[in-house]
Amino acid sequence: MGAGAVDVHAHHLPGALVAALRRREAPPRIRPGGELDLLDCGAGLAYPLFPPLVDLGWAAEQRLDLGIELQLLSGPPPGVAGLPRAEAAAVACACNDELAAAGEGTRALAILPLEHPDDAAAELERAAAIGHVGAQLLSNAGGAPLEVETHRELFETAARLGLPLVIHPTLPIDRGAVSSHGLITTLGFVYDTSACAARLVLGGIFERWPDLKLLLPHAGATLTPLLARFDYELELMGVRELSTSPSEQLRLLYVDSICDSPAALRLALDEFGADRVLYGSDEPFWGAARGLAVVDATLADDPAGRAAVRRGNAARLFDLG
Repeated sequence: MGAGAVDVHAHHLPGALVAALRRREAPPRIRPGGELDLLDCGAGLAYPLFPPLVDLGWAAEQRLDLGIELQLLSGPPPGVAGLPRAEAAAVACACNDELAAAGEGTRALAILPLEHPDDAAAELERAAAIGHVGAQLLSNAGGAPLEVETHRELFETAARLGLPLVIHPTLPIDRGAVSSHGLITTLGFVYDTSACAARLVLGGIFERWPDLKLLLPHAGATLTPLLARFDYELELMGVRELSTSPSEQLRLLYVDSICDSPAALRLALDEFGADRVLYGSDEPFWGAARGLAVVDATLADDPAGRAAVRRGNAARLFDLG
């Protein structure tokens, strides 16, 4: 690898998933919008098919302009959630084949049929064999929480292969309080990923698989300012399920830099450590340039830390060479 930035959080919607969603009449589906078609996830969550989301050539040009050497591509929500089992497995397989062939300047995080844990573990194994450097976990499996035991085979496979798992938001399980005012994506997304990560960590995932690598996007989402609260509240309630404190276990997570706030990014660096924060853009929903600007502003007086967040931590975590 060279010296350019590594973006660990960038999205591409593979053609196989586009085709599958266009065939559907009910969400999840692709339906006509205004200027752009919409990916309709249901429950009021829909987003445009922005050109960079479906056009790898567009994304490649931007990467070169910004000095981004490598993007780790992942599918946007809802992935293959909501598809019948056989179709979900087949479409995930086809998507991962497409992502593996995305071309220079990209590597891929596997799309998994999480609603079917055995299929998800098998697809992770197959995706690793064709060059994927990790996989994406949606924050719930079609409305069901991810559990350590339910997805045991998947976590065992990831730990054995040394492949990081990235927890990404999808349509939140609990939507009543976030059903209006744009709160699904502004608050519901980060709540759902935080709940997913906390449930797995407090469920003992790192005690069972100490080498497992989990990345929580959006600067640690809502967990970052609450680590001490976990220690206090669980001690108060007499919840003692782990060999070390909840905050110690939660600090084993990796996080990305997406937050659009130097103050929030600084808190993530302070709480998780500069060796566990990685640059991400959330392209095309946020933006690579603004993400790099926040990293550079936050770490303006720390060249070594800036280099680690921009590139070094990702190269080490994802074994990029």
